Amino acid sequence: MKKILTFFGILWILIITASYFITYPLPYFTRHLIEISLLCIITFLSFQIGYFLLKKFNFNFNVFLEIAASIGIGLAFFSLITFFLGIFGILYKPVFYILLSILLVLSLINFRHKINLKMPKLDLWGFLYIFTILIFIISAFIGAMAPPTFYDSLVYHLSIPSQYIKNHKIFYIDYNLYANFPQNIEMLYTMALILYNDILANLLHFIYFPLTLLLMYGFFWGKSEKNIPLLSILTLVTTPAIVLLAYGTYIDLGLTFYLFLSFVLLIEWINTNNNKLLILTGLLCGFSIGIKYTAVISVFIFSLIVLYTCLKEKRNIIKPVLLFLSSIILVISPWLIKNYIFTNNPIFPFYIFSETPLYIKKYLTHVSSHGTYGFLSFVCLPWDLTMEGTKFGGGFDFVGPLFLIFLPVLLFIKNTDKIMKICMFYLITFFLLWSLTARVLRFLIPIFPIAAIVFSVCIFEVIHYENLFKNIAKIILIAIIISNFFILMYIQNIISSSLYLFGNMSRDKYLSEFINPNNPYPSIKYMNDKLNTDSKTLFIGEARNYLTKFNTVAPSPFDPDIFTELANKSNTAEELYLNLKKYNFTNILWNYPEYKRLEGGYRPNDFTDKSIQIINKFKEKYLSLLNKNGDIYVFELKK
Repeated sequence: MKKILTFFGILWILIITASYFITYPLPYFTRHLIEISLLCIITFLSFQIGYFLLKKFNFNFNVFLEIAASIGIGLAFFSLITFFLGIFGILYKPVFYILLSILLVLSLINFRHKINLKMPKLDLWGFLYIFTILIFIISAFIGAMAPPTFYDSLVYHLSIPSQYIKNHKIFYIDYNLYANFPQNIEMLYTMALILYNDILANLLHFIYFPLTLLLMYGFFWGKSEKNIPLLSILTLVTTPAIVLLAYGTYIDLGLTFYLFLSFVLLIEWINTNNNKLLILTGLLCGFSIGIKYTAVISVFIFSLIVLYTCLKEKRNIIKPVLLFLSSIILVISPWLIKNYIFTNNPIFPFYIFSETPLYIKKYLTHVSSHGTYGFLSFVCLPWDLTMEGTKFGGGFDFVGPLFLIFLPVLLFIKNTDKIMKICMFYLITFFLLWSLTARVLRFLIPIFPIAAIVFSVCIFEVIHYENLFKNIAKIILIAIIISNFFILMYIQNIISSSLYLFGNMSRDKYLSEFINPNNPYPSIKYMNDKLNTDSKTLFIGEARNYLTKFNTVAPSPFDPDIFTELANKSNTAEELYLNLKKYNFTNILWNYPEYKRLEGGYRPNDFTDKSIQIINKFKEKYLSLLNKNGDIYVFELKK
């Protein structure tokens, strides 16, 4: 009788709730139900796949670690599946929906997992921590629900997957050096674009944000006082740079999650000497390098930890090292092989045994030019990162003052256990190696969960030291959180993602207003509406070709500009016209202000005095103006 009453009670609640929201729907919420539903399905399937694989390894983790690791491993599975489907030329929508349907049926048939979440009893501070954490997560979610406008997304994170989809396969893309970087997270974006749209791709990157927080809680579970895990999560979640990365289709939060998961598994291996854990750590390290080459820094430090542990505890060295390194190579090798086939260089864009091309030198010089250099600048790095974050990569690179304020406390931590010592070694070594390479703040992001753990212990010790210090520390912590929140609100006001989410603005209007700098979208929309899908357009000065429905060649800011190249080689306007026709170009989009912006420090080639005269004659004789938006022009090549 009790079960019957429970069933009808739940049914009654669902009927009333559904009827109410059908009658009084949330503003424009229904138009996002498909993205959210697909995200839930992919997350559920990822959990089932990852949980199945973990059980095959006979791992037993706490429930928080188990959920985060299972979903992360499942997402990695989808990334690798998409890669191989792309290699074999079957990137088609029906293929992915059939695959998801089969996996969903199998998952529902074999669903046996019982989630036993035993949350600790929380005091007032614990509830405040959770409330604040949720506010920052919701802020990131709102940002992720808007169409992508970030430069990197439009040039390569989404542009390259969209070109793969148009051709139904992974192929060599001319004039975009980023196409030959590892693309494990971009493979998830490829799947998202095939299944539905780019907001689903945003959400697939966003999901790594709460997964990392859950992983942090699982890492602490049973190892510390009850509020330290929440304090460490609060430290990370209120860091503006972390939240802002969760807004869009970057790759850094995915990289952060997998490297942190690798670190957690490495700690488990140290404690248990179970080499299966080391194999899984190596597989995830290989997957991380397949996201971004900068993962090599963490993998190098992990290797040192493996060697030190074996030597200190007198374990067999050869077997663990071989298992770890071979697992890494196994997962990264598909990208190395792909690069070798496409560029004759498996570790493109790094040239070790041959001369580095000029455009690659320009790119590497640009990356290494961020930040400040010299001994004094090294000493002042924590200060500069806090006060002048935009020097370390541009954009919205703010870390907030919390880490800098509590930095001196690191010197006074006593009685640290083995895990905390390893965390501090990882944090300090990573920071030193990062400071010696390219000082781009986003390259530092993977260490932030470890920094949050270490600094949360510092903060916890301070607020339990004496009444005066405790009260001052609490006031400072609250002030920093409020300040960081208002920074996020200020930036979100610039991005204005809520305008799109709550229906105040259409997708076209949103993209027309919020892509910066030198917004090409109005011109691209005109071409999407007017041009045939089989037309071929050359972008001059403009690299953001993701939003196009037609064929394009859009050189990245660091690749040689094809039009400049052809103009400099031509002796007459007619020769330039014929050279363009050889490439089957039918149209040109010329973004004059963007060409000027990228002219100085980016492209390896530029117009000569002679080619400028040829171009002026070429425009008069062989181009017809179709559309003008400010200083952005759309031309048609005369037949």
